[in-house]
Amino acid sequence: MKKDRLFYSANLVGLTVFLYLMLSTLLRGALSLFLAVYQPGAALHNPVGLPELLIQLLNLACSVVNLGVPLWLLCRTMRPLNVRIPHAKVPRKQLLTALPIFLLFTTLCTALANGLRIVLDKGGYSVPEAAQLPSGNLALFFCFIATCVVPAVGEELLFRGGIQQLLRPWGDWFAILVTSFFFSFLHHDLSQLPSIFAMSVFLGYVAVVTGSVRAGILLHFANNLSSFLLLWARQRLDATNLLGLSILLFAIYIACGLFALLQLRRVGLLRPLARYTVPKNQMGRWERLLYAPICSFTALLLILTTVMEYFR
Repeated sequence: MKKDRLFYSANLVGLTVFLYLMLSTLLRGALSLFLAVYQPGAALHNPVGLPELLIQLLNLACSVVNLGVPLWLLCRTMRPLNVRIPHAKVPRKQLLTALPIFLLFTTLCTALANGLRIVLDKGGYSVPEAAQLPSGNLALFFCFIATCVVPAVGEELLFRGGIQQLLRPWGDWFAILVTSFFFSFLHHDLSQLPSIFAMSVFLGYVAVVTGSVRAGILLHFANNLSSFLLLWARQRLDATNLLGLSILLFAIYIACGLFALLQLRRVGLLRPLARYTVPKNQMGRWERLLYAPICSFTALLLILTTVMEYFR
């Protein structure tokens, strides 16, 4: 099996994503069962009568384990293949240029997701409710770590640093698109699927161009922080102040993003990616990917679970 490196790598990707998916389901199920014993009728998604701090600590632990175990497995398995997560230092000019462009891009993606939600809502799709932030300062701090810091670091290391890096020998765009497929479908939200896929492609491109996951971690964190701030404002501010803050952030993202677009070529962020040519008389990359049983099974499982969310 190792003679066909793509076949082996595709199955390894499928196994990693499957482990991530199963761990998420099992951990949340086990925690909900634990909470039900601690407080009858309580669950992780409905923590009635439970301390806010306890819930946030459990969510943080769940996020760390859910991302840490698949990442550990992938790193251990990548070593015999001589693949390493890229962690080179990124020039400051590239970071300062990529950040406002990404925030502008995520703003447009959010608008796309909101429009798609309206369309799906008319078709009977129940959009997942926004998370409620805790009121206590300490609980809010751990919520911030669990929703902003851990996903930014863990997901970038796992997806852009691990999975994408593993598939790069068969073409940069091929690696970015495959990684973005798994990344977007793991969120199980049809309304956000196109926007998450697009943002993942952006992060994958930045990782290739900069040769590091550090830029992606910063961009991912900035996006999470922006969403966290707006969610906090929605729960703490009145309608007038919330509208003013939203307009201010939108104006800043648009102005800074458009200015940074003019600097793309000058700072070296705009360049073609490496191509891969399939040798004659050999099966194409996408066909070999589909013939990898673990990868295909995981992809089908993700598609089915995401579609089932629509009919729930």
